[in-house]
Amino acid sequence: MTAKTLLTRGRTFFLKIQEGENPFKAIEDIVANLGVKAAKIVGIGGMEWARIGVFSPSEGKYYTMDVEALPGKVIEVISLLGNTIMGPDGRAYTHLHVTLARQQSEVYAGHLVDARVNPFLEVFIEELIGETGELEEMLSHRWGGLPRK
Repeated sequence: MTAKTLLTRGRTFFLKIQEGENPFKAIEDIVANLGVKAAKIVGIGGMEWARIGVFSPSEGKYYTMDVEALPGKVIEVISLLGNTIMGPDGRAYTHLHVTLARQQSEVYAGHLVDARVNPFLEVFIEELIGETGELEEMLSHRWGGLPRK
């Protein structure tokens, strides 16, 4: 294993994603508007529903499932972790993982494929600055797109 400094920490932004919004769209819109080329993402909050997936490397595809809030409840977002990078086409490519609780002792985790926020999602976006070329090369598998709506 080799470790090296690729990028250093830049600005930190707080984003409160509102009810009904899609977290991918909200994050990708704000990083594009702020000129962020790469960032790490952490968050907590709630969702009305979420589609999560687990990747099968041998099959090259995601197996997904939908998690819906119980009537009168929300899905608690225990953790939201990920990153985003601006692709060569000028579009932000965001990769998120979540741990969700639908009710006590009912927990789901995986790659966040799609979701709708309820009542809100509190997200910190920590900009990574420097030459992104090497990071872009390592994440170039994203340019084909991630499986989400």
